[in-house]
Amino acid sequence: MTNPIQFDLCIGRKKPYSKNHDACPFCTPEKLTNILEKRGEMIWLMNKYPVFSDTWPTVLIETDRHKSELSEYSPGQLHEVVSFGLEKWHQMEKDRRFKSVIYFRNFGPRSGGSIRHPHSQIIGMYHYDYTDNIRDENFWGPVFHEDRSCIATLSDYPICGMAEFNVMLKPDGTTDTFADTMQTIVKFVLHDFPIPCDSYNLFFYRLKNIYVKIFPRYIASPLYLGYKITQVVNAESRHVILKKLKSQSYFDE
Repeated sequence: MTNPIQFDLCIGRKKPYSKNHDACPFCTPEKLTNILEKRGEMIWLMNKYPVFSDTWPTVLIETDRHKSELSEYSPGQLHEVVSFGLEKWHQMEKDRRFKSVIYFRNFGPRSGGSIRHPHSQIIGMYHYDYTDNIRDENFWGPVFHEDRSCIATLSDYPICGMAEFNVMLKPDGTTDTFADTMQTIVKFVLHDFPIPCDSYNLFFYRLKNIYVKIFPRYIASPLYLGYKITQVVNAESRHVILKKLKSQSYFDE
């Protein structure tokens, strides 16, 4: 069993929260500090509120449009954002100070994020290896899309969500197609998931290949919170989900 990571409440209580109608710091880029790199609208910088102990936390502001969202990005913007994020994630992974580096994205009121403005987080972990908590079977499941660059599945053995979608980038695949597949699944989650959904998370993993896992987010299951019992959708629900994803509305398989 791995040890928990510490969360600093004193720092956390100082963060701005969109739900409290606090001013969005990402909407005034001229006031941002500790910027690591700018590229077009995108800004990579140190997180001003390092709530997790023993980490080197960074934020990637994806756009200057506060109300935008990944599912609405044009192909060009989508490819630039995902390519930039993967590049900085890989750059940090090469830093020997870190035992592992996590890269994730929150969206929506149930996603665990504090700021509405589109952004991702890339966090270097000095003493924690996230792969200790992940198993190959967390990405196993029926394939609902495959092309020359990637494979998309619905998890048979999810980490914690009842329906987790996975996209694996093939060794010779293109990150643009990887991003397109991810965006298509996000659109399904927000618009056609059987239970209305307004929130999701994206989590990236580097195992034998690069993966992204897309979580539809709701209030957390008490079974998981109290007992770490993971749920998975039943056969009928799975059929409905896979049928819609394979339809002309999405992957047209």
